[in-house]
Amino acid sequence: MKTLIEATHLKFNYGQKSVLKDISFRVNSGEIIGLIGENGAGKTTLLNILLGLYPTTGDVVLFGKQPGSKVGKAHIGSMLQTDMVIQGVTVSELLAEIASCYETSFSPEQLIKELHLTTFAKERLTNLSGGQLRQVTFAIALIGNPDLLFLDEPTVGMDVQARQSFWHRIRLLKQQGKTIVITSHYLNEIQEVADRILVMKNGQFIFQGSFNDLQNQHQRVEIVFQTERASDVFKVLPHVTEINKSDGNIHIRSTDGDATLYALMKNFKHLHQITVTRESLETIFVQLTNQEVK
Repeated sequence: MKTLIEATHLKFNYGQKSVLKDISFRVNSGEIIGLIGENGAGKTTLLNILLGLYPTTGDVVLFGKQPGSKVGKAHIGSMLQTDMVIQGVTVSELLAEIASCYETSFSPEQLIKELHLTTFAKERLTNLSGGQLRQVTFAIALIGNPDLLFLDEPTVGMDVQARQSFWHRIRLLKQQGKTIVITSHYLNEIQEVADRILVMKNGQFIFQGSFNDLQNQHQRVEIVFQTERASDVFKVLPHVTEINKSDGNIHIRSTDGDATLYALMKNFKHLHQITVTRESLETIFVQLTNQEVK
């Protein structure tokens, strides 16, 4: 698998403030990377470094070149948090102008159709809502047919339909072999699409790996079932932190699902409609970021 981005011992300071603290990582071709962290963790700073907008100490290459190189720019599309709003310019005019800067761009008309921008393609940018501007910014990121995409909080302000359309397009891009780095506070969306997740806290990575790897490190589960037995019977199960009953179901929360389920086996003939739910990325993220960074 080809490595598109490789960074070693990256550091960055704003004056005396250390923002990135000796981080190393790599991104392989065809991966979707979910870059997550609290506000101020360093995510946007890292993206700006990869785009060649900020200098840094340490070693980082994209497509075998330094960030900001002509080669890299030709293969990269970016969707940052600031949308482009130009007085008197329509969506169609803006995309046509940007497309003319690339040798292998998409047809602006076709992209407008595919991204469902037709209803406001002739509107001036200054007349668009925040969600519509995010859709246009995504189109700008795609218009040059890039191999690598950086998307910073891409779905903020989008309505439900626009968000669904966005993630559908992301999955199509994945099928086409595109490489995508996404930051988002909508962790349920990252959970669904990311091949690997990089969790940042205070300028450091505190986790790098797949969501399955992350879940395996956090064994908390919720076990739900129906039974004629009283809920007190299950209080002796190991690693149980909470038991309650609602709508005829027993709900058990455990810090070690495997151990609790093993102990529960002797009661299986008395249990019905059993479901086991592992922790979501959002729940694990809260636990991770509440821990101290060593």
